[in-house]
Amino acid sequence: MEDRIAHYMVTFTPQQWPEAYRRALEVEELPRKGGRRMAAAVTAAATRLGYKERNFFKIIRAYKDSLQLNDQVLSNYPRQLPAETRAALEEAIAHAGPGARPGAIQAAAEALCEKRKISPPSKRAVRTRLNLPMEVTDIASYTGMNTDYAIDMSPLDVAVDGPDDIPYHAVLTAFIDVSRGIALAHVVTADRPTADDILQLVTEAAEQMSSASPARASLAIYRNAPVDDLRTKAQLRSIGIAKSDVQVDSRRPGLALTAMFGTKLGRVPLNPRRNPSIPFAIRETLPLPVVRPAVALLLERYHAGLQINREAEPAVSAAAAVQAITKGPAKATPIGNAYPPSLHASR
Repeated sequence: MEDRIAHYMVTFTPQQWPEAYRRALEVEELPRKGGRRMAAAVTAAATRLGYKERNFFKIIRAYKDSLQLNDQVLSNYPRQLPAETRAALEEAIAHAGPGARPGAIQAAAEALCEKRKISPPSKRAVRTRLNLPMEVTDIASYTGMNTDYAIDMSPLDVAVDGPDDIPYHAVLTAFIDVSRGIALAHVVTADRPTADDILQLVTEAAEQMSSASPARASLAIYRNAPVDDLRTKAQLRSIGIAKSDVQVDSRRPGLALTAMFGTKLGRVPLNPRRNPSIPFAIRETLPLPVVRPAVALLLERYHAGLQINREAEPAVSAAAAVQAITKGPAKATPIGNAYPPSLHASR
């Protein structure tokens, strides 16, 4: 049931998750068939939630619709762009013309927004508008660490039941394949992950690799994830990572996760600089078993939306797109030199 509820919850912000969870529970408890029994159940559920019946029917419809969403949609529910930024982006798309790459369009939009003194659209907003898949972030360049894998953790702005019923941030810890820009495994905990949690993480990551004779590999660890357990060391050795291959970066928590997701996973903000052991000053929390499927679903959608961008060379360069908007038409280029030679000239 929690897996179905997760589809509904992730359409809301984390602050709305407790209310969304209550709604979903009421919908799940409804009889499967119509008639008087259904009518009475709807009335009772609407009363418990404090809604009018017609509004509760809207909740039922929204819940059912959320179960039909294709998990290959983009992982993010993008925030609405300001009207003036959206207008600038549309103008940049029109000026760049057919065949322009996202980078050219973004450069043109940024130039236009700078000229108008408004906020420019993000790279992700441009790709979302063009209905293009997300690009894999070069995590090694972003973090400045030359490594094959990384273990990173970040508190999420989601309140969960912690020890002694004290609210804590849910903490996402991931084992990241740096070259592919994906999380091979993850765990979600209240407070910092324990040695057993890290063992589970590394074990699941090793199962994803499934190499009989792994090559020697390196690992970067952020926020001092506990990897000193003998069982964890054995698992790391099974995937080619010896103690001498481990780098520790305790000064930049959440860096690898931020390289992957930006500041949000779906609609859930990452809070990497927050101490995960400090209680969350919030009244309403959710049980960890309810939050885990929702985070797993967001990661699944993130990975489904990832695809290495293999677009052809642009017919319109970034410089030409900016020129068209800010300085008028560029000088004509001889037809013979306007386009690169075809990769398939013989076809």
